[in-house]
Amino acid sequence: MRILKSFRFWLPVGFLLVMLSASFVIPAIYPELLEPGPPYLKDDSGRVIADPPYTMEEMPPLGSDKLGRNLFYLLLSGAKYTLLSAMVIALLRMVGGFSFGIVYAFLPDWARQMIKGVGDTFNFIPLAIIAFVLLTPLQLAFEAGAMYSFRFLMIEIVVIAIIVIPSLGMYIGEEMKEYLKNDFVTVSKQIGASRYYINKRHLRPQFSRHALVMFSEQISQTLYLLIQLGVLHICLGGLKTEEFGIMEHIPEYFSYTNEWAATMSINIQMVFLHTWLVLTPLAFFAVSIFCINEISRFLKEVLLEDTLPVGKDETPSNKPVPSSRLEDPFTFKNRSKEEFH
Repeated sequence: MRILKSFRFWLPVGFLLVMLSASFVIPAIYPELLEPGPPYLKDDSGRVIADPPYTMEEMPPLGSDKLGRNLFYLLLSGAKYTLLSAMVIALLRMVGGFSFGIVYAFLPDWARQMIKGVGDTFNFIPLAIIAFVLLTPLQLAFEAGAMYSFRFLMIEIVVIAIIVIPSLGMYIGEEMKEYLKNDFVTVSKQIGASRYYINKRHLRPQFSRHALVMFSEQISQTLYLLIQLGVLHICLGGLKTEEFGIMEHIPEYFSYTNEWAATMSINIQMVFLHTWLVLTPLAFFAVSIFCINEISRFLKEVLLEDTLPVGKDETPSNKPVPSSRLEDPFTFKNRSKEEFH
């Protein structure tokens, strides 16, 4: 298969797999790397020269947070929560979106138009705002100790997936509806093919390739949404607030998962003083989105556009085309009707 033999596919996939593997292995083998660092640094003469958060020169390779924890290992540890959650959300969106789309494609025109009108109205509302409204009460319940971090994480994954399913399902349903207008599908309907048969023999083969491309696109869109939610202090696994003020209100946020959006969120107030605390998790997001977009672009070229150039070992065949392939597909001679498509 051309996809599995391509360097363009394995380079971004390999990078993400290495990051995910390191996210599990390194914290398990070296848990001390996630512990708070020294409260201050001294020079050779014993003079205090720095305190947390440390810069990249004071604590390589990416500096530290305000507790003195190494930011690189912190983000590496949170990669599994960010990337795996994005994949699960994308998978739920695809399952829900295709189920919704199949139902949508076979609805009567009046019902489809009504759903489309309602859906188009909600498309003008940013998803981050909808997710913020739905998840804020749960975030408050989490801060009050009403649920565990992992349970809150599962609820967030489901909510972030569900809010996209109607619009994604309508998009897929419209594509399916256009595809069902093809003559061979019309012929299948006229000779008595059921909806189950049309789904199995026509829609599933056609849209299975689209599903792979859309799955990777949904992962990158989910990561983009997580950045927006992080700015609003809605992060995977929840944030805990601790009061550090004595004479004034000084809340400090802490994350259980150390996922990238949470790391950015808890440091966002320090963006002008310690810029790297916000830019570094954003850089992790950017690199991951770039890798996933490259995978999407490659899959689209191979599966949908078929524009991938032929390799050196894939010389075009000079054999004549079998006469059976040149026959009119609508001759219905010695073949069942299902084989035409």
